[in-house]
Amino acid sequence: MLLPSLKYGITLMFLSALAASAANAGMYGFSNVNPYTSEEKILDMKYLPMQIRNYRSDMRENLQMLIDYAHENNPDFQIITHEGQELLYRSSWEDARDGYNLSRLKKGSIEDTTFLSRENEIPKQPKPETPEYKYLHSVDAVAINNLFCGQGQEQNITFNNNLGRISIDSCPTSQALDQAIVRSVFEKKILYAFENADNAFKEIASQPLINDSAKNVYQVSEARNILIMTDDSNYSSKDKFVEDISHNNYDIIIIKPLFAYSQRFSPEDIHRMKFKKNGSRRLLIAEMNISETSPKDYFWKRQWEIGNPSWLVRKSFVTPEAVITQYWNEEWRKIISKHFKDIITTGFDGVFFTGIQNHFYFEDQTPLE
Repeated sequence: MLLPSLKYGITLMFLSALAASAANAGMYGFSNVNPYTSEEKILDMKYLPMQIRNYRSDMRENLQMLIDYAHENNPDFQIITHEGQELLYRSSWEDARDGYNLSRLKKGSIEDTTFLSRENEIPKQPKPETPEYKYLHSVDAVAINNLFCGQGQEQNITFNNNLGRISIDSCPTSQALDQAIVRSVFEKKILYAFENADNAFKEIASQPLINDSAKNVYQVSEARNILIMTDDSNYSSKDKFVEDISHNNYDIIIIKPLFAYSQRFSPEDIHRMKFKKNGSRRLLIAEMNISETSPKDYFWKRQWEIGNPSWLVRKSFVTPEAVITQYWNEEWRKIISKHFKDIITTGFDGVFFTGIQNHFYFEDQTPLE
């Protein structure tokens, strides 16, 4: 466990540059720039692995590691995850994986495949004192793709009725967008929606402000609307970006922790962006990719490429230049620990974790069937 005490002896200096952990040309579910190759789809494995990692547990452990550290330093630090609902309970995939490993250990083969009958099992509420239960009750909200304009599913996140829901919707028409807004208000869910994908995550004017309020917002549960601005490429200066962020009344604003991957926000910038145009308080949240990195990151080394180091394994599915990591690798865990500490020290009110869905890639490369 690296955090909360950072036992691995890392000297946690406040880095001269604070950057998001992946360039953002899109977001999981709304971009597919590096799809599966034909070789990955075929997956002709000559030898079956003796054991399969629990990739979901690895992802959950990394997230919990960071969350625990954040709450030790600031109990009110808000945690929002993008997708990853399957980590909020003990999933049937994890049961099937345990069955596979047990079968291989006992017989040296997988002739007995009865464990696969659990694959379609309905998820059950996690038991107290389990990692799934702790994680479920450590998250403040989950952002789900296309609850109103698509096939998004909450997947039993109601196991924790206090868990907030945010929907990120790509709507095909203006009428569909209007209907999504009405439904979100009726169902009391926070909505970020767009009709034109070219403006998504980088345009303020194109995002409707729903339920404008002069109330102070200190927790996600108090918010009624959200602006996701994780792409600042339309801005030529940090000052203009900060000015535009401060001149609106959104309850939650999500940005990258550095402007243009290189310019740190000053304490004055952070303070200014934490207040709405009407003077009331809002939440300023930093985006952090938990499983990807790119050459734009401050910790990226010149000699790095896919395969060097070995934990850089594949191009990102959503960002052209980014690379998926073996996120359970200890070197990567040290990197994200430093990065996360910087986010907290900078003064953000919370974090928006992305890249959670990359556990599916590793599962697809080591199938249980």
